[in-house]
Amino acid sequence: MLDDPRPLYARARAEEPIYWSEKLNLWVVTRYDDVRAIARDADRFSSRNSISPVSFRPAPEVLEVLAGGFLQTACLVDSDPPLHTRVRALASEALSLRRIKGFEPALRELANKLVDQFIDAGHVEFVGQFAVPLPGSFIVDLLGLPREDLARVNNWTIETGAFFAGAGSLEELVGHTREFVAFQRYLTEAADLRRSDPRDDALSVIVQGADEDPALSPAELVNMLNQIVFAGYETTAGMLAAAGVELGRDPELFAALKADTSIAPKLIEEVLRSASPIHSMYRTAKEDVEIGGVTIRAGQLVQIAYISANHDGDRFSDPLRFELGRPTPHLAFGQGPHFCVGAPLARLEGRVALEVIAERFETLRLVPGQTLSYVPSLTARRLAAVELSW
Repeated sequence: MLDDPRPLYARARAEEPIYWSEKLNLWVVTRYDDVRAIARDADRFSSRNSISPVSFRPAPEVLEVLAGGFLQTACLVDSDPPLHTRVRALASEALSLRRIKGFEPALRELANKLVDQFIDAGHVEFVGQFAVPLPGSFIVDLLGLPREDLARVNNWTIETGAFFAGAGSLEELVGHTREFVAFQRYLTEAADLRRSDPRDDALSVIVQGADEDPALSPAELVNMLNQIVFAGYETTAGMLAAAGVELGRDPELFAALKADTSIAPKLIEEVLRSASPIHSMYRTAKEDVEIGGVTIRAGQLVQIAYISANHDGDRFSDPLRFELGRPTPHLAFGQGPHFCVGAPLARLEGRVALEVIAERFETLRLVPGQTLSYVPSLTARRLAAVELSW
């Protein structure tokens, strides 16, 4: 499943499109129309369990470490109205297209500087040297965090994902929890600094808006910042890594991009569909719901498998083929009230990254013999490493 979940989902769509998983203790929804319908239906499906869907009962040792920070509090991705409405408005203002477009020259400069570091070598581990540091540096700059903190923020995003996965030995879980709490403290200090010294950055916008909303708790603010960093960082890295693979394995595609960089937005959309950097999200039924001929009972968890929906043959002809300009919109950014607030940011980063790659490289190819593996996660889907040469 980690290497390639598409064959299993294809079988499910054909044999049992909505099936009960004993292992995960939830319903798995695989067809495009059903996934889209549930994602849009906030009245009957709650997002409160959208991040940590599998039963994860922290051990006392983990709870002891968590007591030093904020216990996980619903705030953005994992909240419902009215809290979600207020918090999303804050995030939307901070990540508005107007604000991020002003950063495009800096983003392009950053992409070129990253390429400068490895272009003469003739090869690169693309994830670690480009796909991760580009969105990582950009979200740090956008929020106004110190650039020298990038390595720590990168580590904290990885540890945050591991914390929510809830897998591993007790010693590993305690370690992930310590880093999760350390990140909370870091974000708390950054927010406090903006209160005393506001600046022209997204973090100041968020803190000011949060302070004007007495119903928003400190825990909700910090966890919202955590989610913005994680979503603006990890998922875009997954998109860029997948784009590197497609360009490296298809010389004709790379040549087409090099000849006409205006195709970059279409290429990014097909990468999003094909790779689905958010593999799945989760909902909880608020009431008994019949969908696709299956009755989902109130309180039951549901996995909406975006990567399956994006490969539904009833919506996408020959779905395993990489094809630009498909007429059906993909669901990689979700649907409904939880449509990704950072979608404009991800699309901007993807377009600029592909333009720089096309400008700087004459050829690009996957290094033969490598095994492409993915970072374990219940939600995000990102390649761990990609070796490219030219």
